[in-house]
Amino acid sequence: MSEQQNQQNPKKWQPKEKFDKKANKEKQKQEQEKAEIEKKQESNKESNKQESNKAVQKQNSKVEQQQQTNQQQQAVNNKQIVQIDGPMEQNKRKDFLSHLPIFQDYSSESIKSVKQIDPQTLHHSFIELCIQYQNGQCIGSTHRCVEFLNALKQFIKDYKLPRQSNYFAIAFLDELKKIFNLMKNFRTVNEGMSTSYLFINECLMILRDTKLDENESKIWLCNQIDQFIQSKIIAASELIIKNATQLIQEGTTILVYARSYLIENFIINYFKQGKQLTIFVVDNPQFGEGSQLVNRLQQQGISCYQILLSHVSYILSKVDKILVGASSMLCNGALISRVGTALLACLASTHKIPFLVFCESYKFSEKSQIDSLSWNEIAQLQQENEKQQYTSLSLRYDITQSNYINMIVTEVGLIPATSVKAVIGEFKKYNYVDAIEIPRKYQQ
Repeated sequence: MSEQQNQQNPKKWQPKEKFDKKANKEKQKQEQEKAEIEKKQESNKESNKQESNKAVQKQNSKVEQQQQTNQQQQAVNNKQIVQIDGPMEQNKRKDFLSHLPIFQDYSSESIKSVKQIDPQTLHHSFIELCIQYQNGQCIGSTHRCVEFLNALKQFIKDYKLPRQSNYFAIAFLDELKKIFNLMKNFRTVNEGMSTSYLFINECLMILRDTKLDENESKIWLCNQIDQFIQSKIIAASELIIKNATQLIQEGTTILVYARSYLIENFIINYFKQGKQLTIFVVDNPQFGEGSQLVNRLQQQGISCYQILLSHVSYILSKVDKILVGASSMLCNGALISRVGTALLACLASTHKIPFLVFCESYKFSEKSQIDSLSWNEIAQLQQENEKQQYTSLSLRYDITQSNYINMIVTEVGLIPATSVKAVIGEFKKYNYVDAIEIPRKYQQ
């Protein structure tokens, strides 16, 4: 029985003492190694955390410093929009209007500090013209173009040919480029001025191939400028007024926006013929051109109603036609005019009121534009308080698409907006005016 019990319940094998001691030592070594490894890992983690914390602190400090410098730079840009080294600098703000130019106000003395100007050769007529641009005394595309040409005529008469140059046309061509670039520093150059510049440049190219002396060249060039003013501005405005008089019947109620040279003369001429119109003058209080037109009409004994642009929708039910001027007509039929014109065009389309544009053909442009932000002019940029997060911003022009324009009244007749490109092509054949009268003396 004992043997059977021993077979059924065998004794468990136990290691010897020596073996137990070796095994225990090995276990202890392994545990110590593990502990050391864990300690090293923990120390590495702590050091990594400290390093990462230091890096984060450094990065945060850099970000704070960068923010402080940006705030300081922003404050400087808000206080001084244009830098000292030039009259026109791009706005430093990184937003959707940063590409638009901002112009600085200058006096007759500070104008001479502009880099593009040589004080010794700068003519006084252009100093006065730039001051008028800045003070708002010379507004309107037609007025600006005429004053530019008159200043250019005065400069031509007083111009003296340099000793190192023998040809007036070649020397004055360089001066003309400098003058035109000078105008861009004080206001954006309108399309009428660009057309007149191209015409004068073409005249100088013709004059270059003649044998006229300096005085004869000056006389001929001034006569060509007078011809441009007479043909493209004075005679064109008379034809436009005649076409508009035939279009608008007596007793019509018209709505006029701001002050346009063409529309003002049309109204005065219409009443001189003994005819009557009911006139609503819409004014934008930012510029106040509507008030100027009202004062001018009252001086002529013409009564009218003045209303703000924000209230114009209340009187549209009484209006038969809307008349606006133009700074430029683009080749895609779009109209560039003073800001607020596009709003009137949309309201006219909604109320089914004819929207008529008065524009001379020399303001037609080969450019194309579909929005008001790719090209414009900032009329006002002012931050009321440094703590405020916004800036008061005003644009000078807007774009009216061709589908809102019913008709364009020009010296060539009444045309749709889609015909602007065809008119441009015809006038380019005749140097934008007519065939230029070539001087009698030729270079053989």
